[in-house]
Amino acid sequence: MKNKLPLLLLLASLLWQAPSGHAQENILVNLAQLDGIDLTPDNLLNFQVRSDYNRSTRALITGTIRYRAHPELFVSYEFSYTLQPGMNMISRNFVSPRFHYSSTALKELFEQYKKLPEGIYEYCVRVQADYQSHEIAAETFSQCLYHRSASVFLINLIHPGDKAKVYNYYPVLSWMVNYPMPQALSYRVKVAKIKAGQNTETAVKRNPADYEEKGLSAFSRIYPVYATPLVANQPYAWTVYAYYRDILLGEAQPWQFTIVEDSLVKGVPTDPSYIDIKRETGRYQLLAPGILKLKYVLTERKRDSLSLTLLNKNQKEVKLTENVLQAANGDNRYILNFKDNRPLKHLQHYTLVIHTQSGAEYRIPFRYINPDYIAR
Repeated sequence: MKNKLPLLLLLASLLWQAPSGHAQENILVNLAQLDGIDLTPDNLLNFQVRSDYNRSTRALITGTIRYRAHPELFVSYEFSYTLQPGMNMISRNFVSPRFHYSSTALKELFEQYKKLPEGIYEYCVRVQADYQSHEIAAETFSQCLYHRSASVFLINLIHPGDKAKVYNYYPVLSWMVNYPMPQALSYRVKVAKIKAGQNTETAVKRNPADYEEKGLSAFSRIYPVYATPLVANQPYAWTVYAYYRDILLGEAQPWQFTIVEDSLVKGVPTDPSYIDIKRETGRYQLLAPGILKLKYVLTERKRDSLSLTLLNKNQKEVKLTENVLQAANGDNRYILNFKDNRPLKHLQHYTLVIHTQSGAEYRIPFRYINPDYIAR
């Protein structure tokens, strides 16, 4: 018992000297004004620092932007500031920070174009109070927030369209860019197979590329002959990434397309023969490769007027740009341009119904062929 008494007295002494509760935060950094918005050189320093000291405090304020997936990318700054008791409003207008960048490209991107790379980053502001004083122990306080930098609608894919059926083994891949500096960017295209059970996004990110090329400056690229040949009836995912030098800025929403072989469109002439309205019986399947050429021979009167109605496979009317044709005595020829004036669905069945002034009715059933899909 005698041996334990000094130990008990020591423990009691330590408990008596230990402070109760948590240490007081004398400095509070408030980044609420920046939460949820993209950081730029103009708003980066829009935050508040509350000082609970009862005196002026010379502080060193530092800020750092660092990416989760790419910690080598960072933007940082530092400046000294005299904090007054109470709330201090920090603004770029009143301070001259010294900036540091992980690369020259990132500096140009942030300062000239006011953009940050795509991805999740952490922005932390650290305040070191009394950092120049040799008499007072310096205290450090910090606050962080997270944000995802994403350029919505940065890149929009154009062709092939999403879930498109493509009849060319070397399709044109094209896209458009909604960005303030498209000419300063380069692009990377990736095409990959979609395996069973995968969605488009998973396939393009995880699967090996059948075709991938970077450093492109144009907004389109023909699928090259040196890439892995595309296979019929195999769904493919494709997307485009945008870079400022070597910094990824964003990517397009991936789309998918499928190469299909259709014997119907092989050898279909782009300039079909004229169809005699009076003699057409519907016995043979007519194909309209973007256009329908009609022939109407008028002998019984000097003039006639032909009213046109176009019906789809469900017998619902499809609006025509031109629905009346004028005829004179003799041989009349007409070309109905469906591709430019009224786009129809590829390989779908339609019926052109023609009424004359004398009350005659003619029906021309045909199947529409998109001329872009015809092998030439």
